[in-house]
Amino acid sequence: MKIVALPADASAREKTSRRLKSLTRGYNACLLGFAIAAVACLVGVLVVVIMLEMGDPAPERTQLYYILTGAFAAGAVLFALCSLLFGRAAQSSLKTQQDFDERCCGEECFFVGEGTIAEFSDDALVIRPEKGQGKNIRVPYGEIRFFSVCTRTKPQERGTWSVVIEMPAHYVMKKGDAPRALVETDGKDRLYDTIERHGLTLLGEQPPRGGEKRPNVRFEARTRFLLPDEQKRRRSLIFAGIGVLLVVAGALVAVFWQEFLFVGILLGVFGLFFAIRSLFAFARAKGMLAIFEEGIYWRESGRAEGDRFFLKWSELTGIRPETVEGKHYLAAECAYGSYHIPEVAGVYEYLQKYRPELCGA
Repeated sequence: MKIVALPADASAREKTSRRLKSLTRGYNACLLGFAIAAVACLVGVLVVVIMLEMGDPAPERTQLYYILTGAFAAGAVLFALCSLLFGRAAQSSLKTQQDFDERCCGEECFFVGEGTIAEFSDDALVIRPEKGQGKNIRVPYGEIRFFSVCTRTKPQERGTWSVVIEMPAHYVMKKGDAPRALVETDGKDRLYDTIERHGLTLLGEQPPRGGEKRPNVRFEARTRFLLPDEQKRRRSLIFAGIGVLLVVAGALVAVFWQEFLFVGILLGVFGLFFAIRSLFAFARAKGMLAIFEEGIYWRESGRAEGDRFFLKWSELTGIRPETVEGKHYLAAECAYGSYHIPEVAGVYEYLQKYRPELCGA
């Protein structure tokens, strides 16, 4: 994240903030544009392949088709890489913009939600709107705990650092049974320095400071437990069946109705793509819980990173079975909250032997 100098003049600050927001929007526009171009090139490859299969073109036209296939394939790869690079640039630009907007509010101000700032004062944390009039909430430091959290979506050392702020729920919630509320803000050196400056304690795994970079170690699993998602598997099989029917229909059209050869080939290609994609979805339709020397990893069926996490043993205070609305889970408890993992047969018994101190044994 780049640190942008803070102008002394308020109008200059507003102008810089608008420029940073425009830069972020520009990166996002380039990301979308290159992604669309990559998809268009893939469609171009498909069209050229279909034209090659439709008949016996002249040799010079065949050569042109092969050149176009290579060009479209290379374009798809190039545009996909550009899309990835602009995606990363957009994320970095957004963090730079948010940090600048925070410092415009004050050197000890940090976002804890959309348009909401947490500001450190002499004796309390003040939660207030970023701009305009609104209610200010003062939470005394004596009623707050600060947790350093590294969110890992893969079984590795690298992750995203943040600070979770725990406070009595009545300060930020009008109703609810929970006695404590949690708010989260991005972890950064300026925040860590602010916490130290006010004599507060940062609990949990301590983050790297001052540009320190830790090696990204990938952990090896001791054992894995699988939890098939029967609903997703049934849906995938249905879609795979539809894809096979499209392939058959395309073949029949191509054989018996030569005047609709192009339509038959198109049906077959899309049916084959649909069937293969559905079979891959069938193979991925299973959750996985893995036990490592370093911690525990849960991955929900599918690809969404929000449905997977890795917790080090040092983060956990306990693991216990829990039933919520008739569904059975393992609650992986941390000092700041719990992660719920669908119960997988044999896992808790394994953990009772491998980590008895966390299972109350």
